[in-house]
Amino acid sequence: MGKRGVQYFTLSEIEPRVWFMLTGCDFQCRGCFRPARDGGGTLLTAEETLERAEQACRRHYGELPSKAMITGGEPALDRDFLLTLVRGLKERGFEEIVLMSNGYKVGGGEREERGDFAAELVDAGLTEAHIDIKAFSEEIHEWYTGKSNKPVFNAVRALSEAGTELLIQTVFMPGIVEADEIEKIAKFLSGVSHEIKYRINPFAPTFAFEEVTRRPTIEEIERAYELASKHHPNTIISRSCYREYPTPPAQETWVTVYPDLTFKRRTIKDQEEDRISWLTRSKSRTREEILRAVRGKGDDPEYRRRLEEATRKFFKKNF
Repeated sequence: MGKRGVQYFTLSEIEPRVWFMLTGCDFQCRGCFRPARDGGGTLLTAEETLERAEQACRRHYGELPSKAMITGGEPALDRDFLLTLVRGLKERGFEEIVLMSNGYKVGGGEREERGDFAAELVDAGLTEAHIDIKAFSEEIHEWYTGKSNKPVFNAVRALSEAGTELLIQTVFMPGIVEADEIEKIAKFLSGVSHEIKYRINPFAPTFAFEEVTRRPTIEEIERAYELASKHHPNTIISRSCYREYPTPPAQETWVTVYPDLTFKRRTIKDQEEDRISWLTRSKSRTREEILRAVRGKGDDPEYRRRLEEATRKFFKKNF
């Protein structure tokens, strides 16, 4: 078992829980907004990662929380590392262990065949998995991520059969992944299990690595929902990157703990600065050039209000 880059741990102030932010990814999504995709962080073994996370939690909460989220980057790049991490969390008493993954390695990776990774994760203690299905079309998926989507579909089937709770997410990208693609994904999920939760998220161009498209309208998102929910009623509209279904309480700050156990209270502005720095480095452009590129594409309060109205409306309709 090797080491993984650990960017930081995030501690929630809504309720005690810890996020593990691992670096590196096997996808190169054109619209990615995660600096962790491109590596960095501090190289640690799984045991070292667990020990530092435990110290951070005990220092902040006075005890270990019961919930852990493992995200990135892509957490499943190193099979043994991830299994050791999940097993170690279970041994430490964590009751909810959530994996946020693109599903590629879990579903067999380059072999494009189902293995036993999913079952091993559940046996180790995994209780929930969030898997992104970027596109139903193989051609679109390969163009967008650089990889086949066959292992992703394999991962969804295998995780469902292994008995873990599943949340599948797709980003609506106008002109690329629209209502027809989302409807096909909903049909696929319905054929696997009606218990799977399916969430449609709007593309946000602000800090995307490539501005592949615009933000979808609320009407476009609602149309996709209407088509998907005909096949898979357990469908919702929401915002991405949240565990809550459909949407979490408002949160203005996060407690970030770096691998050297330095604590920092970070805000949305701090997160934006991280993304600006990432884009500046990765695109070899000045900060001013990046700021000019993202200016005017920021969060729209009216759009957010209407999105949350749609989220609540359709959530109540189905649940």
